[in-house]
Amino acid sequence: MNTTQEHYDRFLGAIYSWMIGDVNIALERNRHFFRQIEIDSVPKGLAVDLGCGSGLQSIPLVELGFSVLAIDTCVGLLAELRSNTHNLPIEIIQDNLLNFAKYLNQPAQLIICMGDTLTHLESLAAVQTLIKSASQALVEEGLLVFTFRDYLSAELEKEQRFIPVRSDDSKILTCFLEYYQDFVVVYDLIYHKEGTQWKLSTSSYRKLRLDKNWLIQQIKDSKLTVVQETVEKGLVSLVIKKSKSLS
Repeated sequence: MNTTQEHYDRFLGAIYSWMIGDVNIALERNRHFFRQIEIDSVPKGLAVDLGCGSGLQSIPLVELGFSVLAIDTCVGLLAELRSNTHNLPIEIIQDNLLNFAKYLNQPAQLIICMGDTLTHLESLAAVQTLIKSASQALVEEGLLVFTFRDYLSAELEKEQRFIPVRSDDSKILTCFLEYYQDFVVVYDLIYHKEGTQWKLSTSSYRKLRLDKNWLIQQIKDSKLTVVQETVEKGLVSLVIKKSKSLS
């Protein structure tokens, strides 16, 4: 089984943009999400995109008036982001997202960790570290946004664990989930058509099974407040605010 970085560098990064489908639709989905949580109405400043990938969140944030620090480990996805940024105010960093704070030259108005990136962290302790670092890095009344897939409240069973992701005339991608107490192993299986033959490639990696209530308690322990909480089709979204100091 690979680490998350190995899985993306060796396997998923090369097909990630194909996997998500129409990029314009994905960008518009994130524009809608940011409007829904009223990011368009908060003061503009520095936004940090943790696990930025090819920029599906970074680009809408720039459109809203933020300057963006975008950080990810996947070389291929960051290359895609660079090709799409042109002269946009996006600073691109290749590193573990836990190290984001060392690249800041000012406090952040907004920090996001979206998609299913949060479950990619290697342990609950790493999640705690990220929350504490984000709390320290935010300006007063700054926002932290988490989204993550809920693998804990229910387990898919038997053939339900095989999830068709996307297919076309030359590629077929399917995921298979294997559940353990604290994590789920995700097996990605992709068939590539070469001439008249189909070739199978596989890779696997772990994702955390995060307990939403546990996560909210860690947020509170770091002097942050959850101001909006939604769950839609198994995707948990939390909008979190750093309270203004009373001193």
